Amino acid sequence: MTVALHVTRVGTGTPRVAYLHGLLGQGKNLATIAKAVAGAEPGLLYDLPNHGRSPWTDAFGYAAWADAVAADLRDRLGPAVPISVFGHSMGGKTAMALALRHPSLVRGLVVADIAPDDSSHGYGFRRLLRALREIALDEIQTRADADAALAASVREPGVRAFLLQNLHRVPGGGWRWLPNLALLEESLPQISGWPAGIHGPFTRPVLWMR
Repeated sequence: MTVALHVTRVGTGTPRVAYLHGLLGQGKNLATIAKAVAGAEPGLLYDLPNHGRSPWTDAFGYAAWADAVAADLRDRLGPAVPISVFGHSMGGKTAMALALRHPSLVRGLVVADIAPDDSSHGYGFRRLLRALREIALDEIQTRADADAALAASVREPGVRAFLLQNLHRVPGGGWRWLPNLALLEESLPQISGWPAGIHGPFTRPVLWMR
C-alpha cells in the first residue's frame, strides 16, 4: 500500500513538471523554480514521505518513495502522463528511481546535485539531524529560542533557517518537527546509497546539474 503524499499545484492547466526536494526539505523549497516556468510548464510540488505535510512511514526505501509518487501521478493525471521530473539531492535519487521503475510516467529528468551512487561524503546530515533531535522542544517558546539552541551546533544562519522551516507550532501550544528525524537519521546509509535492485535503462532525456 502506497502512502498518500501532500502535493501543491503551481500554475494552471495540466501539470507538466513534478518537483522532488532534498533531505530535510519540503516541496515549497522548489517553489521559486516552479513559479518561474509555471506559465508554460505548470508544476506539482511534492512533500516526500517523512517530510513536510506528508505522512511518516515505518521504513525508508527509494523504491517505495518512487512508487508513492507514481501512484499519485496516475491518480492525478491519468492519461495525461508522462511528466517531466525535477529532483534535487535525495529527491534526485527518488526521481531516478521513479524513472527506472515507472518509465512510462516520465518524459524526462532533471537531476541536481546527486548521482546514482554513494553520496555519504561531504554533506554532514548526521550532524544536522542529531542537532535537531537534541533541541528540547518542551523548553522552546519561540522560533528564536530554537534558533539560539541550534546555533551552538550549526553556525551558519542560512542553514539554521533552512532546518528550522521544519519546526511546526502545534495547535494549542508547543512544537513538533515535520520530518521524521529518528527514521531519517537511522536510514542515512540507505539515503546516501543507491539500491541494488533499481536499474535501467532509461532512454528518455536526462539533464544533470551540479
